[in-house]
Amino acid sequence: MLTFFNIKTKNAFRYTNNINLLIQFIRRDIYSQYAGSIAGLLWTIITPLSQLLVYSFLFSIVFKIRMSKIDAGTDSFMLFFLSGLLPWTAFSDALSKSTGIIIQNSNLITKVAFPVGLLPISTVCSSFILAGSGWILFLIWLLWNGSSSIYWLLLPLPVIFFFMFTLGLAWILSSICVYLRDTQQILAVILNLWFYFTPILYPLPMVPSSMQWAIKLNPVYYFIELVRDVLFRHTLSWTNLFISAVISAILITLGFICFKHLRGGFADVV
Repeated sequence: MLTFFNIKTKNAFRYTNNINLLIQFIRRDIYSQYAGSIAGLLWTIITPLSQLLVYSFLFSIVFKIRMSKIDAGTDSFMLFFLSGLLPWTAFSDALSKSTGIIIQNSNLITKVAFPVGLLPISTVCSSFILAGSGWILFLIWLLWNGSSSIYWLLLPLPVIFFFMFTLGLAWILSSICVYLRDTQQILAVILNLWFYFTPILYPLPMVPSSMQWAIKLNPVYYFIELVRDVLFRHTLSWTNLFISAVISAILITLGFICFKHLRGGFADVV
């Protein structure tokens, strides 16, 4: 007889298996990305560092742009740029890898019964974990320079919301890519434009006031601004926090619904 206890036991066993499977996928993603590489995980630091050097040369030496502490939260272009580049790197890397993850694992989908929704989750998790190494060094640098604050304890809030937002998009893109293979190429173009449309290289006040409304339509702006508020301004914008929470909740819900609706035909298409 199927009892309530049996149902709860089966559900707990299933959830435990899913968590273990997710951990295995995350390990595989991280290992496969740097397997055979001499530098290994150092590439997670080398890549953003090379970008930092290029943009610092262009904006600080060639164009001689000076940051305003009132506008940017810091007068250091390096710190301002890294505070936007590190979350953007996790975001763009997660979307780029997750878009084709269903197709890349078509053998699992067609031959093995397993929760396919874990694949996009694992890629988003691995991207954020790898970006964490850069964040640790960044925070250590700020601590060394005496820039710490009790507000740093709020840093997980924008990270969690940004993770939810990214996962929602990952679910949508990975499911659409199964039916529209050009999604990966389209995403590459969009991410390139999206990067410059996001205040990563410049603070919002540098944008003409007549155009600032367009920047504020960019959802990534609110997540990065929350990070800069916590790290540099030692405060928290409740308006940006509310907007970030709403955006992330909407995206992860839409992503889950979209993925659940489209996954039924994955085995037939891949």
